[in-house]
This record gives sequence, C-alpha cells and structure tokens, in this order.
Amino acid sequence: MKIVIIAALATLLCLTGCYKTTVQQGNILKQDDIDEVKPGMTKQQVVIILGTPTIADPFNQDRWDYINTSKHKGKFKKVKKFSLFFADNKLVRTEGNYFPNKEDVTTTELE
Repeated sequence: MKIVIIAALATLLCLTGCYKTTVQQGNILKQDDIDEVKPGMTKQQVVIILGTPTIADPFNQDRWDYINTSKHKGKFKKVKKFSLFFADNKLVRTEGNYFPNKEDVTTTELE
C-alpha cells in the first residue's frame, strides 16, 4: 500500500514540475494607442499615451524603444518592437513590428 501511495505522489510531483507558464515582459500596447501617436508630438505627449519606454538609451535621448516579449518553456515565442525617433523634442518617425498586420508599420513626417 505504501508503494502505491509513494508512486502516486511521485507521479503527481513529476506532472506538476513539467508545466511551465508563458512569461510576458515589457510594454503591452494597444493598436488604438499606437494609432494616436503622430509625428510632431512632444515626448511628454507620447508618454501620456504609451507610458514610459522599456528602453531609453542614455546615450541617445532621441530614440525610445517599446518592447514586448513572450517566452514559453524558456524560448522566445514573440518579440514585438515599436521604436520612436525624436528631433528637437518632437516625434519624427516610428517603426516596428508591434502590429505586423498593419499595412504601413513605418511612419515618417511629411515635409
């Protein structure tokens, strides 16, 4: 009887140890929020809409990167990236693959 109980507990422990959850990190952006960001906006306006960037390069204050990763069982499943480029505190262009279904994933200011 003890052997059956020990075998059942060992099986239960093995089954629970095999499951690994999906880990999502970074900024979670909505398509509506990304659509609101337009060239000519200030950094403060962008922060109000999207929040602070995942990566703000201390050596290049004019580039912000919003990154979202999803890992399952230790391997990257998805990596989404949305980069914003500023000049004189104004948004000049955006690029990225955050929503790849979108026809135009890169926008630039028309002059």
